[in-house]
Amino acid sequence: MKKALVSLAIAIISFAAFAAPRRVALVVQNHTSDAPTLPMAAFADTLTARLSGETLRVVNPHNVIGVNQNRSAQGEVMPSASAQEIGRMLNVEGVVTASILEFTGEDIGVPPIAHKLKVRLALNLADAATGETICGVDGVEFSKNYTTEKLQANTATLYEELMHGAAAICASQLLAKVSMSEWKPEVAEVAHVNFTCNIPGADVKVDGVAYGTIPAMVALPKGVHNLLVEYPFCVSYATTAFFTEGQTYNVVLQLDAMGKERFKNEVLLAETIDRLRQTGATDDYVRRVLADGTSEYWKNSAVNIKEGSTDRVELSPPGGNEAIVPNAPTVDQLMEKAKGL
Repeated sequence: MKKALVSLAIAIISFAAFAAPRRVALVVQNHTSDAPTLPMAAFADTLTARLSGETLRVVNPHNVIGVNQNRSAQGEVMPSASAQEIGRMLNVEGVVTASILEFTGEDIGVPPIAHKLKVRLALNLADAATGETICGVDGVEFSKNYTTEKLQANTATLYEELMHGAAAICASQLLAKVSMSEWKPEVAEVAHVNFTCNIPGADVKVDGVAYGTIPAMVALPKGVHNLLVEYPFCVSYATTAFFTEGQTYNVVLQLDAMGKERFKNEVLLAETIDRLRQTGATDDYVRRVLADGTSEYWKNSAVNIKEGSTDRVELSPPGGNEAIVPNAPTVDQLMEKAKGL
């Protein structure tokens, strides 16, 4: 019985490990030599959406790596050294190379009475640790028959529809091959990153995933990630950064146009937020109070602003659960009064 339980536990752990999406980077290549301008952004977006799921997860959707070859219609598989370098840079388990090999048109009839578009794609998955190719697919997609007038009038839209359909089909085929393969990539190294900010309670997102409010300790796969930090009245902080174990990453937010109207500077906003938090208010409630300015807090509290400091901020009852009072003074009114202090 004990052995059976151990075997079951091992099976569950193995299944969980297998079910976890494998992190991959996406590289888009255009190998067509004389094709018209293609909707590469739409092509990359479709691949990102179609590949990301239970099997794979594209970790660089906002900065898909683009390589415009325009040299050979045959294309090329990502070189092992390049795949390994990208793997180290983004800390991914695999690299998906999506190559547009051919984009042509065919005339129907003599003289032509209609036209058909054709696109040929190749998707390959390489192991980021070894650079070896795991699997790949080739696909050809044809458009409907279009008259000359419609093709000329809707060129961009028709190109995008064709690229979208081809990308969706090839992505599905690649995922099917990955699921049937015995690919077991190395486990990504984890980096514990301490995020700090000059504005307490700012929201932090990494690769589109929310990790709460700053200050925060976040566990991430070591490597390059997309970082977004936001707070009301502040300009959003968006960047791509490389994170390592034990790193402290400090974000400095600046007031936007509305923030400058309501507060003298970032220091005053930060002190006001900090005072509110000290009363027991949650970060969510603090943001709401600052945004609408109609709570009982503003009616009953003494807010003294002078030379960039708050002397006293109180909240009753503690925790910020009081009812909203429609006739309470607004933040604008309080800040206008504070300008004369």
